[in-house]
Amino acid sequence: MSELRVFDRINRQMMRLGFLKHVIRRVVATSTTSLDNLGNNLIDTLSRKVQVPLNESRVKYIKIRLFDRVYSTLKKQANDWDSESPEPVTVLMEIQDLYLSDPDIPSGVGKLVNADWDKYPPLGINLGFIRSGTYSANTRALSLLHFTPEEDQVAFKEYTSNNNPLLLNRNQALLFLYSYLENDGEVIAPFWSKLLESGINQFNDRDAGDLMPEIYLSIIERHRKKFHSAEIRDRLNVLEQSANSIAKHRGKVRYSGGSAREISSRVRLEPFVDIGIFSKNEPLRYDFNFSSVGKAWAEELSSFQTMEELGEFLADNFFSTAAKAWGIKGTNMTDMDNIVERLKIAWKSITSPGGYAPIEEMALVAGIHTLFEESRIIEQNAARKAIIAYQKENPYEVRFTVDRLGKLAHARFLDEAR
Repeated sequence: MSELRVFDRINRQMMRLGFLKHVIRRVVATSTTSLDNLGNNLIDTLSRKVQVPLNESRVKYIKIRLFDRVYSTLKKQANDWDSESPEPVTVLMEIQDLYLSDPDIPSGVGKLVNADWDKYPPLGINLGFIRSGTYSANTRALSLLHFTPEEDQVAFKEYTSNNNPLLLNRNQALLFLYSYLENDGEVIAPFWSKLLESGINQFNDRDAGDLMPEIYLSIIERHRKKFHSAEIRDRLNVLEQSANSIAKHRGKVRYSGGSAREISSRVRLEPFVDIGIFSKNEPLRYDFNFSSVGKAWAEELSSFQTMEELGEFLADNFFSTAAKAWGIKGTNMTDMDNIVERLKIAWKSITSPGGYAPIEEMALVAGIHTLFEESRIIEQNAARKAIIAYQKENPYEVRFTVDRLGKLAHARFLDEAR
């Protein structure tokens, strides 16, 4: 169990989840890599230029979102563009700008520039996809690749107007949502609850950021009563500094967008526009509304704050809440053999070279597939109980490993591995 379900260091660049598809593909393709390798490859990929005709959505994006002097020629072309002209005006645009200006994308902010090379990839560490230090893949990275069609990866290399890789499918969205609650849930749960309780129909990043000091301080007070490692104590100190910094900017209307207040809220608002928790009337601004899906999640999470409560929720009620939020009339799957059959399918998708896969990760992948494809619910604990019961009945078909606390951690299906 995580000692602290709060992101480590956050950066304002951690907004668009679609970029992680490319990052994770590169992580999985190599046994070990580095922040320099991942970050610069991402920037090189996103900043590659493509010749395209101007249209209304691209012109609007250029005028509102491209600030740097380097885009002065492009901005002049956009300002001179006449939608009534019979002759198309072709320009060079970065591939990320083409996808961010797509009228179908729920949010068009989050562009990365050269200086951001080291700011975005750590999001993969915060979410549990990438190991800190070695920048190698955790099993969660394999789960994301499993849910990512090849067309998404190709679209990062060659621009296509038919497939925007920054859009998330439902499988990806639910995997990301689980990862956020697992790793930042002590902030997200009270944050969403307070936003919903405020009764404000539309709020911006400043309004949301003003809520953070109390949330952070509550977390700090709760955890300082416990015995924690030096690393966690250091993280709590950083969190306290952030709370104090945000409090200094509270209530200020004029801002550059780069203070701790806006950063703390944007990284917990923008990704959830991709997931469908929040919506925007104007994709290029920082004004948000709860979607009906988001309200359902916020209401369900309103009573949870501690990491233990969130752990129990993820294990016992995550998929039933997802079914309710997305309007799926799902029923719980209880038959041991049926559950294990779906765990086997998930295991094949995320197994390590040694043949083992984390039980919880198998359950997560199986639960996502089963919910969206069959309208059935398999919660984490139900999956764990099923595979344990199955192994007792079939001791030569399943092998387990245990973690340092003696808890069953990984499983391997021997009959499927032959």
